[in-house]
Amino acid sequence: MPVSRGRKPKKNKKPVGTQKAQAMEPSALPDWMPGAIEIVLAEAGVLLKAQGPRELEEATASLLGAELHRAIQGANDGLDFDLFFEAVVLAVSNAEPRQEHWLLLQGMSAISPPGFESFVRASVSRLRKALRSEVLPEWPRLAAKIKATGDVWELQDVYGTRLGVFATFSYPSDAATTVYEFEIDTSWIPRLVGGGVHDSLDQAAEAWRKRFGGSAEPEPVTDPGRLEGLVNRSLDILGDESRTILDNWYRAERRYLTLDTALKNRGLRLPPIRSYYSDIDPPVMTVPFNAWHLETFGNEPDDLVVEDLAAEWMEGVIPATWFAVSPDRLDHVTALIGDWADDPVRRAAQALLPNWVRWLGERAGLPSALVEGMVAKATK
Repeated sequence: MPVSRGRKPKKNKKPVGTQKAQAMEPSALPDWMPGAIEIVLAEAGVLLKAQGPRELEEATASLLGAELHRAIQGANDGLDFDLFFEAVVLAVSNAEPRQEHWLLLQGMSAISPPGFESFVRASVSRLRKALRSEVLPEWPRLAAKIKATGDVWELQDVYGTRLGVFATFSYPSDAATTVYEFEIDTSWIPRLVGGGVHDSLDQAAEAWRKRFGGSAEPEPVTDPGRLEGLVNRSLDILGDESRTILDNWYRAERRYLTLDTALKNRGLRLPPIRSYYSDIDPPVMTVPFNAWHLETFGNEPDDLVVEDLAAEWMEGVIPATWFAVSPDRLDHVTALIGDWADDPVRRAAQALLPNWVRWLGERAGLPSALVEGMVAKATK
């Protein structure tokens, strides 16, 4: 949901984790969680079909993601997904020892959020001891040991507001690598909007092109600063997350931290976490826009209107994408302007928006059909 100027969403990057071994009382959990936990444990038998760490991770992510998605779609309060993760681990630890529950913990160990790693490992160890009479396979323990190689590539959509980051990962003693895709929408506050595992970079890139078109090839990332959108992706729950996002809710964060470690080992540092609601400098955009408007229409628009429009366009947005225009970004800004007080400035900004969009589209060299489509949208 759009947030108008002055109402800024907060980053939720709190450290989480606990070493508690006792079960949580159902009354201490939001209403949706006990039932969701019960479903996860009841359906954990699907994990017995996994033949390797990748399949185990995928099945675990899907099992948890289904319940996160169900919670999002219902009229539920208390959408604390870290608490849900913790509660599932505790429920497994206190349930009757079963091999599928041990596999569930192994899979959760591979995707555990920051601060939960040792907690999950301790639960895995306790359950393994409880199952010592059973012969358990050795490969599931490899799921949590996946490492990033440090090789990263990027792709952008034609508008320049959708970022695909592709990083290679491998398991111990396995020469083969897989590619994890982080799909980031930077049309407004950077958000994870997709993710998943591919067999190769070519496969990942082809899947990207099928969704967004174009023929571009992924470019190696040699400057970690280009990954600012990935670093600053919002961890807030907005309520419109897709099943794909929720399947990757835990896994994407874990993969990101693993990638960060690999880059540091190469002497590369990801950019710092920052706010995009400070250091806004509207003249960066207003000056070239006014010059274009004067050349195109023979006059300059009202300075106050242009400055307010530019500030709304720039706030919450990665500075490197200030001059990018896309249908999603246009939708956000249209909604934000519509939230202004009903006065001449708002109406003037709405009237100016089609020219603003045309200027940015032409400046970016977008195909005329795409520019005209956004201009028509802005004119409504």
